[in-house]
Amino acid sequence: MSVGIIRNPIFQEHQTGSHPECPQRLAAIDQKLESNGLLHELIPIDFEPALKEDILRVHSNEVFETVMKKAEEGGGWIDSDTIVSPHSGRVALHSAGAGLAAVKAVLNGEVDRAMCLVRPPGHHATPTRSMGFCLFGNVAIAAEYLLTQEDVSRVGIIDFDVHHGNGTQDCFYERGDVFFLSLHQWPHYPGTGAAGDLGRGKGEGTTLNFPMPGEIDESMWFACFEKGLEAVEEFNPDFVLVSSGFDSHREDPLGDFPLTEKSFERIAQQLVTLSGGRRGMVSFLEGGYNLNALASSVSSYLQGQL
Repeated sequence: MSVGIIRNPIFQEHQTGSHPECPQRLAAIDQKLESNGLLHELIPIDFEPALKEDILRVHSNEVFETVMKKAEEGGGWIDSDTIVSPHSGRVALHSAGAGLAAVKAVLNGEVDRAMCLVRPPGHHATPTRSMGFCLFGNVAIAAEYLLTQEDVSRVGIIDFDVHHGNGTQDCFYERGDVFFLSLHQWPHYPGTGAAGDLGRGKGEGTTLNFPMPGEIDESMWFACFEKGLEAVEEFNPDFVLVSSGFDSHREDPLGDFPLTEKSFERIAQQLVTLSGGRRGMVSFLEGGYNLNALASSVSSYLQGQL
């Protein structure tokens, strides 16, 4: 089975100084994939920046203009966690565009699955606000595009970042055509993702959160994960998107979850099984801030898809 990959030096041009979400994250991943030879088993996917209209499928015009104007002015902080550098607007458009290119490549049969090694990440960006290191909702933008395709009427989104994907949840909380599953540490940033948050209106029952204490053991984490996958399976999506947060690794400085490199290989294998018989699966890099753990975890996650 073929796995596509999107990686490009442009994603390191989102300059964040000493911020944990830094360009060195991608450099560490690149070095790992080159040194262990895995890069040669992956199929590169060409991509272009997203258009404004792609962003506006998910975000308000104010969100778009705030990011672009802040970048044009030389950068600055959107909030206490979220920074924009002079090139961040252009990079964020490429990050969203990478997701669009990846889902198109899968839909067209060029690859079976794909991984977008992009930054800035996206799952905290809400329809009305960039936040939590995230400028635009890369996964949400890809989901909205997928739902414009004739042969895709339902999308499943799985988020295993240690932080709840509040932005993605907000985008689809009242929608019946997207199922959102999140496994995250609780209590923890951003303070959302309660077990009782199940969706609203047409979206009732299409959100499933597993808030877990940081001291949870790996077997219990996987028990929750597998229960969540059963719910996604029952929803029966045509396409699966994954917010791949490697800050769930036990050595990550921004979380307390118990996962290891081997855990992410197992996660990938189970996601491949879930996506079998569907139109495809695309994963997006979200968190992961211990450089060595991140690089090894991404490598294992990709290996699990081959």
